[in-house]
Amino acid sequence: MQAGTRGWQLGAFWRTDFAFDGANKNQFRGNIEMHNMTIRSVQLLLGTLALAFSVGVKADTTYSAVGAGWYSNAGEHVEFNDNYSVGGAQSGYTLNNYFLFDLSGVSGPITGAILRVYNPDTPVSPGFPFGYTSSDPTENYALFDVSTATADLVAGYGVGSLVGQAIFSDLGSGQNFGMYTASLADNGKFVEISLNASGVAALNAAHGMFAVGGKITTLDAVVNRESLFVSGFLSTAGSNAPQLVISSVPEPAGSALFVAGLGLVGLAASRRAARVA
Repeated sequence: MQAGTRGWQLGAFWRTDFAFDGANKNQFRGNIEMHNMTIRSVQLLLGTLALAFSVGVKADTTYSAVGAGWYSNAGEHVEFNDNYSVGGAQSGYTLNNYFLFDLSGVSGPITGAILRVYNPDTPVSPGFPFGYTSSDPTENYALFDVSTATADLVAGYGVGSLVGQAIFSDLGSGQNFGMYTASLADNGKFVEISLNASGVAALNAAHGMFAVGGKITTLDAVVNRESLFVSGFLSTAGSNAPQLVISSVPEPAGSALFVAGLGLVGLAASRRAARVA
C-alpha cells in the first residue's frame, strides 16, 4: 500500500472511531472531572485519617496521683497525711516520699513517662517552710521502685514501727527509675523527672495501682533541713496535683484494623477510577 493511501486510511479511521459530537464530549469531560474528583477525595480522606492516626499515636495521657505521702526513718506514717515532703525534716527525721497512681485505664504498650511534682512557692501556713529549703545550691532527688503492697503503703504506722521503717527503706532503694537535680529555682514550678528504661518497663508490667518512691540522695550527716516539696499536699494541690504523663501506642489489633481500613478505601478508589477511565 502506498504511503499516501495508508495516511488517508488512518485519517479516516480516526474520524470514524474517535469523532465526538457535543454530547459525547461533555460526557467524556464529565467522566474525567469525576475521576479527578474521586482521586482528590480519596487523597483528602487518606490524609485526614493518617493525620488522625499520627496524632493518636503521639498523644500523651496524664494521670493525677490518687495517693501521696512520706515515711520517716523512724517508721512513722500518718495515714491521712498526704504531704509529700522529702529529705531532712524540721523534726530532725529523714523523710522518703511516694506517689500512687491508678493506671487501670492504660491501653497499649507504654513508650515513655514523666513524673511531674509541683514544688510549692508558698507556705502551708504563715512562717512554715516551703518548696526547696536546703542551704546547698542543689540536691539530687531520685525515684525508686516500690515493692510494698498498696494496702500496706497507705496504712498508718507510729514512731518506732519496724514495718514503717522497712517501708521507708523500700521507698529509697532498689531499682532506680530516674533522677532530678533540684535547686531554689524550682520553687513554684513542676519538677519533671523522666522515667528511665527500668521505670517504663515497670509501668508496662503494672496492672492497676502503681507506686513510685523517692528520696534525696545528697543529704549530709548534719541534722538540718535539706528538703524538697515542703508544704506540698495532695488534698489541697488542685490543678498542681502530682501527675504521671504516659506516652503509649495503640493496641496492635486497633492499628491493624486502621491500616486495613485505609487499604480498603484505597482499593475502592482505584477500582472506581478504573471504571471511570
